[in-house]
Formats: sequence, C-alpha cells, structure tokens
Amino acid sequence: MFRNVDPLLKPKSIAIVGASETGGDGWSRVLFNNLKESGFPVPTYLINPRREELWGEKVYPNFASLPEAIDHALVIVPARFVNEMIREGIDNGLKAATIFSASFGEGRKNIGQGRGEELKEIIEDSGISVCGPNCMGLFCLPQDIQLYPTTRLRNLPKGEVGGIFHSGGTLGYWFAQAAERGLGFSYAMSCGNEFGLDSADYLNFLVNDPDTEIIVGMIESVRRPKEFMEAARRAFEKQKPVILMKLGSSELGKEQAKTHTGAVAVDDDVFNAMCHRYGITRCKSIDEMVDFALSFRQKRLPRGNKLAIVTTSGGAVGLTLEAVGDEGGELAQLSTESFKRMDDFVPEGVDVHNPMDAGSTLAAKVPDFCELCEMFAADDDVDIIAVQGRVPLADDEVKTPESYIKLKNSTDKPVFAFTRMSQNCDAALREFQDGAGMPFLFSVPTMVRSMLALVNYSAARRRGLPELPDASGTISNVSDDRLVEALSERGLTAPHQSTVSSPEEAAAAATQIGFPVVLKIISKEISHKTEAGGVVLDLRDANAVQEAAIVLQNKIGEDSIDSFLVQEMVNGLEMLVGVREDPDFGPIVVVGLGGVFVELMKDVSLRLAPVNKADAIEMLSELRGAKALEGFRGQAPRDIDALAQSIVSLSDFFVEHRTWLSEIEVNPVIVLEEGKGIRAVDVRPVRRD
Repeated sequence: MFRNVDPLLKPKSIAIVGASETGGDGWSRVLFNNLKESGFPVPTYLINPRREELWGEKVYPNFASLPEAIDHALVIVPARFVNEMIREGIDNGLKAATIFSASFGEGRKNIGQGRGEELKEIIEDSGISVCGPNCMGLFCLPQDIQLYPTTRLRNLPKGEVGGIFHSGGTLGYWFAQAAERGLGFSYAMSCGNEFGLDSADYLNFLVNDPDTEIIVGMIESVRRPKEFMEAARRAFEKQKPVILMKLGSSELGKEQAKTHTGAVAVDDDVFNAMCHRYGITRCKSIDEMVDFALSFRQKRLPRGNKLAIVTTSGGAVGLTLEAVGDEGGELAQLSTESFKRMDDFVPEGVDVHNPMDAGSTLAAKVPDFCELCEMFAADDDVDIIAVQGRVPLADDEVKTPESYIKLKNSTDKPVFAFTRMSQNCDAALREFQDGAGMPFLFSVPTMVRSMLALVNYSAARRRGLPELPDASGTISNVSDDRLVEALSERGLTAPHQSTVSSPEEAAAAATQIGFPVVLKIISKEISHKTEAGGVVLDLRDANAVQEAAIVLQNKIGEDSIDSFLVQEMVNGLEMLVGVREDPDFGPIVVVGLGGVFVELMKDVSLRLAPVNKADAIEMLSELRGAKALEGFRGQAPRDIDALAQSIVSLSDFFVEHRTWLSEIEVNPVIVLEEGKGIRAVDVRPVRRD
C-alpha cells in the first residue's frame, strides 16, 4: 500500500549525479555546500564522467566506480540522460533518487512524455524510491541533511513540523517564513511529478516519524485517495494534526492543477468531506498555515466551541465581531459570577463583554490585563480564549512573559495571543513567544480561524472515525418492485402511489388514491422527468388525469414511456437526499435544497458515509437555506428530526446495497410540518451494470 520512504529521507550515503559548477543552474554546487556546511552527515560522492576533481573532492564517472552502493542519488542532469543514469544506479544497488530534472511530460506542451512513461516503468519495475521528477528536493533535519538547492534553508531550527509541498519553490519560501515566526521542523519534501513516491507515502512517513508531531502541506491533487485516507486515519489515531492548503477549489485552480502535475484535481466538495471525516484542517492560504501550525503546537484542545476574546480597543472588538460572524463562530456567554468578578476588577467605565475592550489603562499594565484574561478563561462556558498581546518595547518595565505564563498556567484551555495586523517577526518576538508558551497570531480573522481550527479538530476527535460496514444487503431490495417499499420500511415513506400502463388505468388509480394527484412518466430513457416535461401536478379529477396522460404520450412519445406513476399530491419543503459512490473516496452523502433548482443553487452539504443523526443535523445546519426548515415568513417549522433520520436511513441503505447501486437519490424529499414526517416523492436509483 505504502512505498518505502526511508532510503530517501534517512539515507546512509548520497551521490550528486551531474555535479558541476554550472549544471542545473548551479544547484549541484549549492547542494554540495549545504551538505558540507552540515559536516557531511553521511558519505557524499560526486558523479560526472567529464570531471576528475571538483570542489576539492574526487569525482567518479559512474555508479559502478563508487567505493560503495549508494542509498540516495541527487540527479541533476539533462532530462535525456536521466533514465540511463537511474538504470545504471539501480544495477549498482541504488535505493532512492531525487530527480530535479524536468521535461518528463509535465506542462501543456507535454515535452518528454515518452521518456516520462519510460521512467515510470523503470520505477515500477525496480521498486526504487523516487522523489520527482521536476522537483526541488527535500530536507531531513533530524539527520542534518539539507537537500534543497538554496542557502536560505541552511540554518532551519529543528522541531515538530513536517511538510509535503507540490510546489518546490513555495516550500522554500514557506519554511523560511515559518522559521521567522518561531516554528521548528523535521522533514519536508517537494513532490514534483510523483512518478514514484506520492503525497500518501510522504504523509504515512511523517505519521510514523517520532520527530514529527504536526503535518502541513500544500497539495494540488491526491493520486491515490484510498492510501491517502489510510495515512490520514493513522495520523488521526496518533493525534497528529494535518493542516493542508489545497489548490483546485476554483475552476481556474483545477485547470492549473491538471497542467502543473499532470493529475486531475478531485472535486473540492468531496475533498472537504474527506477532510471532515479524518479531522484534516484546511487553510485558505500558506500564511494562514503558519498560524494554524503555531496554534496546534500548544497541544491543547478545547472541550467545546465557545470562544472568548479580550482586546484592548473598541476597533479590535469590531474586527473580532466581523471575523466571528463571517466564520460562523460562537461566542461564550459569561456567567453572572464572572461578570461580577470582572466588574469589580476593571476600571470604572470599562464595559465587561465578550469580546471585550479592556481599555488603554489595563492595556498598559500587562499583569493586570492578563489577570482579567484569567477570569475569562475560568468561566465554565469558555472553551478557548484569545487575548490581544504585544511584545514589550524597549522602554517597557515588563520585558519578560511571566504574566502570559501565569495566564496559560491558570487554565488547561487553549490560550492564544494575537495582533491586529501582520508585523515583522524578529528574535525578540520569537523569544517572547517561546517563553510565554503560546502562539502570537497575526491579524484578527486569522486568529478567529485558528481558534475554529482547534474547535473543529477537537470535535472530530470527539466524533471518532466510524468504520464503513460491509455490503450486506440483498439484491432483491433494489429491484423496481421492492425498492420503494424497502425505503419506506426505513422511514423514507413514499406517498400513496400506483404504477399503471395506460391513461385509463391512471384515472382509475387516481380515484382510488384520492385527489389531488401528481402524474409522472416512468422511462428508462429519461432520468430527470421534470426537465423532460414528464410531470403534471395538482390533477383534481379522473378526467384531468386521463387527459394529462394522453398529452404526455403525444408529447414525449408512447415508445419512450414505460409506464405512469400516479401519486398523491404532497405539499411541503422540497429537499434532496442522495448517496453516490465516488470512484476515489467511496460513498458520499449529499443533502441540499431539492427540486429543479438544486444544480442551479448548489446549496449542498457532503459527508463520507456512513453518517449518524448528529452528522445529518450538522449537514442541514450548513446549508444557506437552513432557515427554511425552521419556519420562514409565517411558514410552520418543518420536521427536521424526520428529515435527519431519512438522511441516515438512505446512507445506511446505500452502504448495505452498494454492491448493486452506484447512486441513489430522493429528490424531492417533501418535509412536512414538525411532527408529521417526510415523504420520499421521487426515488432515482442508478444500478451497477
């Protein structure tokens, strides 16, 4: 399932293939000097058939001439020579290679596609561990091995953050900036075209690595979703947060992902559902990824979702309210006792509230300000707290973080400090942040999103990971004769209805059901009846039903209509509930506002199956049109409980019968008034061949 990454990231020997002063834009020289700067942590050899000596070191003509078999080759030769070099290395015991060279079929021009296919075959047949091609290398700080071709990353601090980047250039910038903010690192790799190792292999390595506690990544696609999910499951079980910036959420982003790595981006909504299941935190930018990593580094998780935020200005309160509202956060409601205790403590004229403006007087007295924040943190309704902090200036009396340490030690809840805007981060800030033991986050929106990142990860931990049950249902349950009845037995109650073959039989069936009724065509050729004009509503007598059936035959064609469905007319809120088999991520549950507008509005929520009732209610709450369920403009509240149960039931039914179904959709599910249930009006199964 997972390929061996150890020879790549924990090599016992290294060879630079194509070593020269100018080759590869001078990268080979930089890589050599990086290793030299670290004191050559492993034996390092140079290969170039045209040189005998370089940088004071002996140069070998090929792998066969080396004094020992090599674990890891850094390949920096023109693309036309790469396959030959890799073959020769494999013949002489080579275990791993990082291929910096490009032109293996990537990009819109597909230059070198043939040699790319040949390289893939070499990798697959030999089992060699390959990073790239078309990558910018990696680093392995626990081994003091720096294999990224720049001097910028030479002195990175060691720490708990490991990274996976599909953009090699972005990797260098991110880790340099993240180090400025005070993070330390274990391993990082730029994936390149992923002809050999891919993001799932790297993720699995970092999950198992004792030096890595937080995993970050900028990815464009997932080549092996099942393996990626298995690695994510292991990360979840080992309580290692995974923070991802994923490209491909927009149409333009998807197009770039196709051309940049040669892989098709997965549907972003489905990817979101996968992240929700495995507790993966998604960030909107690589800047935000720094703040999220700092937040998780504290190793504290909130017990709930209630936020408390203490600022030192009214403007900061306004910014906070905007950010909390935009992100859907929930503010803690302070107790009467907390209000009283704080009112007695703050200067007269300062209003105690959440979020709070503590005022300039308290802001100038760091110990008093932090004592006020301790009172916030002590309130039972507060699950996580952020306080507006600053690094002491040169003329401040308090230059050490004792007050922040006291605040943090007063509670076991996560405690953040934040600034209103981004600022330069120097050694003084890093030292103060490390001493305080809490992150200093830049900007109010990022602070709020960081708090919610911990809230959501903690909620995922409380949910746990449900197992996907075996498909145990019988094929008879998905037959035309049995399907509607089988769903009704699970709470997806169908309206009173009858299937008939002629206009005359339709009129008779309608009389027996009772008016008004709906008349629908049944056709193997026509999946969406409404779009084809195959649905007639609100028929109020037998003649109207018979005439409507004749009109449908004439309009659509008798040969295209297999039969008619006569159904009682049900009024209520239309919803869609569906489950489909995603080829990459497995069964996906989809919920949204129903009827003909579902594709136009795209107001949907997705989860990986199976889901429970809490999941279903959470999905409904995420819809932009959720208020329609609660009663809107005089309408009665809908039966949310029955709707949630129907979501669970359809999910369970599909999971049990996925051997024979690739998709099943109920659209619309008519949600009646509270306490009156739902009606599964139109069931559309898609059976496997």
